[in-house]
Formats: sequence, structure tokens, C-alpha cells
Amino acid sequence: MSGSSKLRVAVIGGGHLGRIHTRLMKANEAVDLVHVAEPSPLAQQAIIDEFDVEVVSDYKKLVGEVDAVVIATPTRTHFQIADFCLDNQIHCLIEKPLTDSVSDAQALAEKAKQNNCIVSVGHCERFNPAIRAALKLVGEPKFVQAARMSGFTFRSTDIGVVHDLMIHDIDLVNSIFDGEPEFVHGTGTSVLSSHEDISQALVKFSGGGVANLTASRCSFSAERSFQIFGTNGYASVDLANSKVSFVKIPGWLKDRRHDLMAISPEQQAFVREQLFTKVLPKTEVDVPRANAILDEHNDWLSAIQDGTQLTITVQQGAEAVGIAQQVIDSIGQNSWNQTASAGPLGIFDGDADELPAVEKLFEAIPEAA
Repeated sequence: MSGSSKLRVAVIGGGHLGRIHTRLMKANEAVDLVHVAEPSPLAQQAIIDEFDVEVVSDYKKLVGEVDAVVIATPTRTHFQIADFCLDNQIHCLIEKPLTDSVSDAQALAEKAKQNNCIVSVGHCERFNPAIRAALKLVGEPKFVQAARMSGFTFRSTDIGVVHDLMIHDIDLVNSIFDGEPEFVHGTGTSVLSSHEDISQALVKFSGGGVANLTASRCSFSAERSFQIFGTNGYASVDLANSKVSFVKIPGWLKDRRHDLMAISPEQQAFVREQLFTKVLPKTEVDVPRANAILDEHNDWLSAIQDGTQLTITVQQGAEAVGIAQQVIDSIGQNSWNQTASAGPLGIFDGDADELPAVEKLFEAIPEAA
């Protein structure tokens, strides 16, 4: 550590997420943002212009200059960069997923412990106030249905949609349910990239929890929804807008003190008309506004400076990678295109009549000025 009371921090990576981390760290009075590491000259100048921070081209030059780093680079570089930083006793906040390899993820978890480094993983949905509000209401969670959809952004194309988007919900259900995943089934296909772009997964945990997860980065519209069915009721969470609707199961219904199947026609009409006002009362929950990534930063920084418990540990990040790999392996066994010819455009593979139309589509896209 430096003699200064402030932690010396650098952000490695000047892309979309790297700039978000840089902006928040620059404004954080608890730290001294001393560098951003970014190899692209064009991105370097953009960072200097926007944030007025010193930029280095090689993250290895950070040794001796920083106490901690945020790693916001392409997933396939996470292990190499984090491994180097941990060898030099630098604390790390690593964007999700931790790595794209189970063995690499576990190796980082072990090295962090050996070198006494504080390592967290960027599963920022754990800090989403809507999730936290919903979990306080539902009692013991039993079933989760989640959907995470977006258009094709051309970001994170070094990995598939399971590592890119579904990993958020994998981490959430792994933190919510007791026990280990004892059954994982996945299906999916590539559409535009060389990895799966659409995926569906069913995960059952040994403690009884069940999760049905959907992810797509070729969707008509964006969606980040998380529905939780628990012993006290049902919560529907809009993660993007931080909204929660809650349907409470009243005690008389949960205890089965009345048989609704034996009530009179008049009582049945009342139940139909007042289902979500009198029988299963539905409420819109007030959710406090928060910046999940800022809260993620402060949680990690507090663990480094004050020894507080991390909300998201590197071991939990490794567990999420392990479940994701089971989904990906299952997709391989249940592929939509097992007999199709090789190629990234899974929905067109094997259909020669469609290929000219695809070629004409790309010919019709004007070149960038």
C-alpha cells in the first residue's frame, strides 16, 4: 500500500465498460485513479480527452504504481492480466465473467488466496436494489424465471451469450438457492457470431431451487426480467428500470384453511373479480435508486481498506463460470444445428438456397464513410 490514505487504483481496458469504471473511479473520493491501461492509441486519446487521466499502453507498467486494478478487458484476456496482477500482489475487481475457462477461474481463486489479494467479480446485479427488495418479500425462493435479451451490439463477441448475458442470472440464482447445481440442461444456437447467441437453460439445485433462464443477444427488444416464486409470494422484477411488483400469499391461503374449490358460484365470481386486490393482493414496491456498479466498487474497496466481507467473492465468480460451462456443454449435446455445415450463421447453415440472400444483405450495407 502507498503511504497515502487513498488507494491507488487503475482501470485496465478503455472500452465501453472500462469507461464506465473510469468515470466512477475518477469521481470516487476514496481512491486515487492514477492510470488507465489501454493499448489502442485511438482509445487512449479518447480517455485522456474525456477523463484527463494518465494512460499507459501496457498494464505491466502498473506494477509499483497501483494497489488495485479494475480489469474491464475482453473476457479471454482476464486470466492473463489477473494472473500477472495477483503475482504482483495487486487487488483485482474483474468484470464478469471471471474467465471463460473453469480451470482458469479456479486457478485465479486459488492464487488470490495464496497471495492474500482481495478479488471480486463484476456481477453487479447482486447490488441491484430491485433484486434486494424482492428477496426481502418472497420468503424462501423456490423457483426463478429470468430473461435477459438485447439486440446485437458487436460487443463481447469473443464469448457466447451464456458467458455474456446469462452469467448474470446464473450468479444470481447460485447466490439465492441453497446447495449445488445437480441438474443442468441447455439448448441454443448461433445466429450472427461463432458462439451461441440464443440460449435457454434449466438449472436444478440440490436444496430444491429451480431456475429457468433465457438469454438472447439477437432479440427484437431489450429485456432484463427476473421473476421469483417463494414461500411468501411472487415478485416480478424489472431489472432495467429497478421496479418490483409483489403478489402476497395470505396466511389463510398458504395454510389451506379454506377450500377454494368448494366455494359457491357467488364466491367464485368474487375471487375472479378481486383476485389481485383481495385474494392475492398485488403491490408496486418502492425501490430506492442506486448505482449498482458504484456500490460494487465501494464493496470491493471497503474489503481492501477495512477488511469487510465481500458481497461477491472470486470463488463465487468461479462457481458461476462452472455452471455456465455446464450450460454450454449441454448446448453442444442438444444443438439445433448438429447436422448443419460449419459456420457462424447457424440459422442459415446447410441451406444453400439462403446463402445468396445473405450475401446480398451484406452487399447492401453501405461502407462506413
